[in-house]
Amino acid sequence: MMLRIFILCTFCWMCCMSHGTEPLFAPLVPFNSQHFFTLTNKVTIKEISHGAAEETSYTFTTLLKVNSVWSKNQDQLLQIYFTENRVSTVDKKGKERIQDIIKIPDRPFYIRFEGHGPTKIIAHTYRDQSLLNIERGIASLLQIQYKVGPMVEVDMSGMCNVFYNAKSKERVEKKKTDCSNWDLKVAYRGEKPLDISRLSIENVVYDISPEGSLLQAHSVETHKMHLTAQPEVGTIVESLLTLKHVTATTEHVEQLDFETLEEAVQSLMEWYREFDLEADVDGAVTEYGLVTLKSEINKYTKHLANKRIGHYQLAEAFARLVPLARITKQEEFQEILESHKNILPQLVDLLGATQTFDAHKAINATFQYRKLSDFDLLEKYLQSLAVGTHPEEEIIKDLFAIVKSMDDSMQYKKIKNALVQCMSSLAHHFEREVIEIDIRNYLVENLKKNCGKDEECKLLMIRGLQNLADHRSIETLMGYAFLAEPKLSVAAMKALKRFSVIHFQEPHRLAFTFMFYQSRKKYATSARTMALDILLDMRPTKEELGHMLDYLASNDRHFEIKTYVIQKFQMYAEKHPKFKALLQMCLSERPHINNYHILGQKGFTSVLSRPLSSAPAFNETLLSVQEVHKGVLRHGSVELLLQAGEYEASTFKLGIFTNGLDTFMSNNNDADEQEDLDDDNEENPEYSPITAGMEISVNGVAHRPLIFFTGKSELMTHIWSGTVSESTPAFQGTMLAHDHEHYVMLSSGATAHFNVIGAKSIDLNGKAGFSLWNRNADTEIKQNAATVVYGIMKVGFTYATVTNEFVFSYEPKIVLQAHIDFYDELKLCMRLQRPEMELNLKSTKTVNLKSIYNYQKSVHSKHSHKFPGHTYALNRKNNNMCNMVAKNLEL
Repeated sequence: MMLRIFILCTFCWMCCMSHGTEPLFAPLVPFNSQHFFTLTNKVTIKEISHGAAEETSYTFTTLLKVNSVWSKNQDQLLQIYFTENRVSTVDKKGKERIQDIIKIPDRPFYIRFEGHGPTKIIAHTYRDQSLLNIERGIASLLQIQYKVGPMVEVDMSGMCNVFYNAKSKERVEKKKTDCSNWDLKVAYRGEKPLDISRLSIENVVYDISPEGSLLQAHSVETHKMHLTAQPEVGTIVESLLTLKHVTATTEHVEQLDFETLEEAVQSLMEWYREFDLEADVDGAVTEYGLVTLKSEINKYTKHLANKRIGHYQLAEAFARLVPLARITKQEEFQEILESHKNILPQLVDLLGATQTFDAHKAINATFQYRKLSDFDLLEKYLQSLAVGTHPEEEIIKDLFAIVKSMDDSMQYKKIKNALVQCMSSLAHHFEREVIEIDIRNYLVENLKKNCGKDEECKLLMIRGLQNLADHRSIETLMGYAFLAEPKLSVAAMKALKRFSVIHFQEPHRLAFTFMFYQSRKKYATSARTMALDILLDMRPTKEELGHMLDYLASNDRHFEIKTYVIQKFQMYAEKHPKFKALLQMCLSERPHINNYHILGQKGFTSVLSRPLSSAPAFNETLLSVQEVHKGVLRHGSVELLLQAGEYEASTFKLGIFTNGLDTFMSNNNDADEQEDLDDDNEENPEYSPITAGMEISVNGVAHRPLIFFTGKSELMTHIWSGTVSESTPAFQGTMLAHDHEHYVMLSSGATAHFNVIGAKSIDLNGKAGFSLWNRNADTEIKQNAATVVYGIMKVGFTYATVTNEFVFSYEPKIVLQAHIDFYDELKLCMRLQRPEMELNLKSTKTVNLKSIYNYQKSVHSKHSHKFPGHTYALNRKNNNMCNMVAKNLEL
């Protein structure tokens, strides 16, 4: 009989749990009683990989005197005193260092329970933020549901998804995920590879007495934050929080003699106020103390020297200075600019990365946009500023006002171009849509009306729309891409290529198809190849891909485009398995295409992708596209792509464009090639002078194009004088990469602050040697670059903190050499190299106790990895050409 009763009771308990019905109410702290609990919180900070054996943590302990001072039905008011408060850590010898905390006042705080759950805390109006958050953490730890299943709760960590598992009346488990106060982002980048990933979880176990009183609540909370592009670089924070019952006393607890809970709470309001359970950030954790930007720049002056451009020392100093610069005022900026004129280029880069109006006002006060001697430094500032993702609104408004006030005279052409590019890029990232609309309307109105027939003005506005990347300008750009003259058409296609394909619909696909096949008119070859790129990104169907393959056997004599198509397909298939399977299926159905006669096109155009670096460094890929026309490079680009899983982001792109250089080539009587030349003459009926230039974009932001020369006489001057035979800087600067600031509120009440700044310092230079007598040329482009990510995670409260500061750095250099022989038959040999490089990861973990006196312990670690130098295989045609060049040189 007793067994049946036990089984029936157990069954009823399980049914109650499964249907969410709670057992009879019993308060965690019995009514009208006094109890003592120990509260222990141990916070540990760790490296994700290569963790040092020595632990870096602090422990906060206190004895809580808990009085139930008002109760009725399921409502209750708890009065809690902090006693015997201390913080401790373990020193390098393994000895425990303990400090008493004597500054916590002896005034109590209160927790308001309604329906047996905590809803508010009542604390003294003069409580500091750290202590207030600890009180919220205690209240949150007393939140428990005797249920099984998911639900939503609001506590110290904000609104959380919670899963309860009430295993019995005496053991309840709670799992918290996706809490709003774990994701308090101040700044971040939208590109996934430049972002930070976070994995957070908290598990709480409650032990309950048979009478329903709390015996112990134990919380294990873990936050792992790392670079999305390199999961091994980051920090783990672990917080162990335990509230354990010590004893119950028989001492009489004086009750608040009020009829309702609200009346009892109101009786405390003379010196107290109510607070929600959700925590607020403790700003004291992020304070810099007496450190100033001026003093830090004096410290890093040698690292900021011009000779350090392209090296990790400059990039690291830059990354360390950015957070401090963001809290610096205009006057201090101006003093720094005035007293460090020898490093002005690096300082204006720093002020641009700061993105504050104080930095902007300092630039405006020091330099003048209408003073020619200031243009170079102002352009560097604008280029650095343009890469930012969270500028202050006043900066955009000021740039917009300057652009509108500036006329179109030649002397202001360069600086206005830089202003438009910067203003448009900042508006793209700005949250207020009205700013973006105003700037888009300005660009479109100028493009359609105010520019008139001025092609350079129209190109400027189209490039502005490219950086703005507002999908509402797509139709305007489509019109110029399909109806304008070749130069504007190519510029419009570059702008359209910036958009995600989710903004393109079926009519757009049809239009890009017409452009690629030249169904209605002829287009510039570069516009056609970009149309193909967009069509591939839009994921062609089997039928559409089949048509593209059939094009390879058409009578179109543009062999360079056919070569581009083949190599683009090959590269795309390497990255996308589904496309590869579809391509193989289409080729198997087309034996007339799948043969060497068709797939072995004779064009010199090349499209290739090669890994530049991999783990433990970033996964970076070098994408090279060289469009050859009439045997001469027409458009070429080398792009660095940072990858994180399926995502990738362009971090740096160098583009070269030329026109008319084919006049230096020898005549070619090949009939097919001649027909190709004739087709191109129809494409470009108007005469264009010999030109060459360079386009650079950083983190997807296009900068003002640089023109090397215009006209044959200017080119010949360079050749005869030998001005390009020496290494000449083409681009020098240090730009922001990662830019992330993040707060996490721990359930214990501690504040975690994670700040990550990435910097890329680039020194791009090149040289070229020409021999008109031997009809050959040698060129070399060298990029000296340094990538640094500086991160700092600081966790704690007023009396103790733990910190992990890391620096991740390496110098991925690239050397591209080319030998061109055009004496009789064109021979082009290219060699791409990445010299040896070393990766370094430095970490400093620190614990600080700040109660009676300051105690600090630091643990240092450093790890290195060397990557051997590498010469990349480009393609078979290049190998054959290099062999031919080598034989000629031997002769």
